[in-house]
Amino acid sequence: MTEPGPHMKIMPVEDPPGDHIGLDVCILLAGGLVPSPLVKMTHRLTLELWLSAHETVFGRWCDVLAELAEHAEIPKPSIRVVHSGPPFEPSYRLADERFDIQTMAEPDGYRGPAGVLRDVMQNDPPDTTILVAEAARYIAGGLDTLYEDWVRLKPDVLVAKHPDGSPAGLMMMRASALKLVQDTGFMDIKEQWLPKCVEAGLEVWTSETTHFRPYPLRTLEQYLSASAASVGKTCPIEEMGPVLGPLKPLPRQLEKSRIADDAEVARDAVVADAIIMPGAKVETGAIVVRSLVCPGAIVPAGAEVVDMVVAAD
Repeated sequence: MTEPGPHMKIMPVEDPPGDHIGLDVCILLAGGLVPSPLVKMTHRLTLELWLSAHETVFGRWCDVLAELAEHAEIPKPSIRVVHSGPPFEPSYRLADERFDIQTMAEPDGYRGPAGVLRDVMQNDPPDTTILVAEAARYIAGGLDTLYEDWVRLKPDVLVAKHPDGSPAGLMMMRASALKLVQDTGFMDIKEQWLPKCVEAGLEVWTSETTHFRPYPLRTLEQYLSASAASVGKTCPIEEMGPVLGPLKPLPRQLEKSRIADDAEVARDAVVADAIIMPGAKVETGAIVVRSLVCPGAIVPAGAEVVDMVVAAD
């Protein structure tokens, strides 16, 4: 059985009569007071970025949620994407025919993540089951174990954690737990709201990320690692030294899975451990290594792009 963390309470796991089991809403938190280094470099919401030739970060979230619903034999949840508004808002409508999707700006920029959750869920029934996640994550694997712990333990809040005890950026909860968030003012989740839940006697448990890995996507290095993992490759960014000596051109087909079908890459260009997104262009003789070329961006002829993000003008 999953052990509770140091501030968590051991609670009985009997099934209360009429207890609601399922997943009603997934909230993807894509905002925040300070944009991540990757968002600043790309000038785009991380959900819109492409992990591979055929999948965006948002597309991966939809796949993970669809797989969970099929495995658990439950209806697909609705998805609410919460961003911080201009200038870091979606540049196009996020859509997937499998889901009911809403995109909204944070009601108040100074509410904090717990405050945002309360505001977003204030009109929903108290027994609504919610999956809350940092949107800037790539989920390798599935959420089956997290959901199974939710069904087995039946807590008010279930926090996903890594084996070392650090938060994994996902949690499940009942909307009723958000009544402990004040109507106005800032409230953090980990430092303020969760301790308040424990003090109020709510059942708060943790679940280890045993069968999935949520890659954070806040930096270029993290994004390249996640992209490599998404196409079945290894990319130990933290162990890589600087590029030394002449670069050997790689056949494009070896990197095809990370070059969008409608991207333009010159035949003599060198692309290695990089992501070339739809509408991007890499001109003749250019070298792109461990970098990210955003939709519509251009790498000029002969340019050397190493450990960089090239954003569209």
